[in-house]
Amino acid sequence: MNFMNNSANIKQFQLIRYINENCSDDHVISKISIVLRRDKIEAPYYMITKIKMSSCIDRQDNGLIHAMDMLSHHRRHNLTEDKYNEIKSLIVDASDDDNQVKVIEKENQLKMILMSKNDDEFRNLFESYSELFEKIDNLVD
Repeated sequence: MNFMNNSANIKQFQLIRYINENCSDDHVISKISIVLRRDKIEAPYYMITKIKMSSCIDRQDNGLIHAMDMLSHHRRHNLTEDKYNEIKSLIVDASDDDNQVKVIEKENQLKMILMSKNDDEFRNLFESYSELFEKIDNLVD
């Protein structure tokens, strides 16, 4: 898996997938926040993505150790109206039935928060939202 394009721009979601698949820690917790905004004069269609991953180590003799923030990454995007609408439709169509995904819509803002507490939850999020993550990653091509 290549988490950079030819210009060496990091593809956020491929990077966290790579870290998750190649990490041997017992508990990797991830929080992904995607915020779409359309209220700025200088950038009418705007998106911020934030990703945080932390790791915990489970040791029999020491208990659970909250060990390390592995990644804290955010990126800001100016979007065209078409890209904004494409990403917005993928977020609006998202299922927020479970406690892993929350979608909050305000007048000029749409926010999606995805949280996973273990490898299985993380894989499920990536399977369920692969089209959304791929669409955002491809903005840096």
